[in-house]
Amino acid sequence: MRSNSLIKCRAKFVALGIAVLSLTLFLFARLREDGIGPLHYAHGSPLRAINAAINELEMRLPASSASKFDQKGDRVAKLADIVTLLRHRGIPIPERLNALVQREFPWWTALNLETAFAQSTRDIGIVVCVGSKNMLTAGHLILSLRNVLGYMLPIQIAYAGDDDLTKEDQAALQNLSYGIELLNLLDHFNDSAVGFRDGDYAIKPFAAIASRFRMTILVDADVVFLKNPDTIFQEHDMVLTSGTLFYHDRAYKMEGKSRKAWIQSLLGKIPPSSALQNSLFWKEDLWQEMESGVVAFDKGHPRIIPSLLFSAWMNTKYVREHETYVHILGDKETYWLAMELSDTTYYFQPEYAGLIGTINFADGDSTTSEICSSHILHMDHTGNAPFWFNGGLLLNRALDGMELAHLTHFIAGGTAMSDQPTWKYNGNEYWCAEGKPIITLTKNKSDVILGRVLQQARTVKEVLAI
Repeated sequence: MRSNSLIKCRAKFVALGIAVLSLTLFLFARLREDGIGPLHYAHGSPLRAINAAINELEMRLPASSASKFDQKGDRVAKLADIVTLLRHRGIPIPERLNALVQREFPWWTALNLETAFAQSTRDIGIVVCVGSKNMLTAGHLILSLRNVLGYMLPIQIAYAGDDDLTKEDQAALQNLSYGIELLNLLDHFNDSAVGFRDGDYAIKPFAAIASRFRMTILVDADVVFLKNPDTIFQEHDMVLTSGTLFYHDRAYKMEGKSRKAWIQSLLGKIPPSSALQNSLFWKEDLWQEMESGVVAFDKGHPRIIPSLLFSAWMNTKYVREHETYVHILGDKETYWLAMELSDTTYYFQPEYAGLIGTINFADGDSTTSEICSSHILHMDHTGNAPFWFNGGLLLNRALDGMELAHLTHFIAGGTAMSDQPTWKYNGNEYWCAEGKPIITLTKNKSDVILGRVLQQARTVKEVLAI
């Protein structure tokens, strides 16, 4: 009798074990069907919310690649919400989500969100888009950063294949200094859809995505720094909060022209954010909002990569030729616009742009003066000292000639419309500004730094054998 009872008891345990195993395998199979691997089983209930969100995102994807800006912004916002939840829960990116992102942005051939977010947690570096045609200004930038300002972090040179930056020019740039890395964007994106070769500034958001740096400082080759940019992420509290640092362009209006109406049409039913509503661009109907010579991103923030992908989409060949570049100049407005449309917080340095150049006095009047040049100036985080300007070190990049600029004074932009200089455009990228105090570069000892930068520039042609 005892033997029969023992057999029955063992049979019950075996049956129970089989039932538990079957249930476990069934649950794991369901998780895999939802795109979540079995290692995530321990995370429990958040999976339902994640799977529901992924299902909703999939339903919103259009059958074709055509898409309105506000609709795409809605999907990017949903993608950013999902990524935020995954990152906060420590859950790896499921393959199913990668597949949906591939459908949304099919030109990202190296797509892997998990790899994108798994980049070194504290790596900071500069990314510069360089082709053989702007080798000289890139050389100026690199040598001034290394030999004058003491910037020691790595610099990536982004380019679109050997036709864009020849093998010889790649080697010449790497020989300029230590820590110069090459980033061939054709290894990451499908050029037939993106159109790098005739896109000029369109290449920039793609470089920011492909860069290995979590904290990416995207810099135009013709930018001139007057201070070391390596602390840019620590100097602005809002940069740490938002993961972005943008700079305003000049606060001026174009008579009879407006971009506000176009942006309103893109927003559709999406209300403008408080950042946009409170900007001079929106309130005063300015011609431009952003100057993208220097743009900083902390890609560790979960919403940054989705918004960068959206910005890159705006710069793809078809979209830029039929919509974006019809209304704006190059990439410059696409960064904040992508974030505005996808409900992502962004941060602008409060001051609008000023001008660095030479002082001109009105005829017979030593009290009335203006600054004139082709070099737009941006102040540092304090708003008191010159930080960087665009246009390179040549007198005027829009004209032929190799004469270096003579820069002695600056005029700063302000935060209110009443605190802006009066702007006058003279053609060929040459501007004059007046109506505010004109400050000598000696005040902040910027003249000493600029003198050393110019001295380095005089050696670049010989070093690069241009």
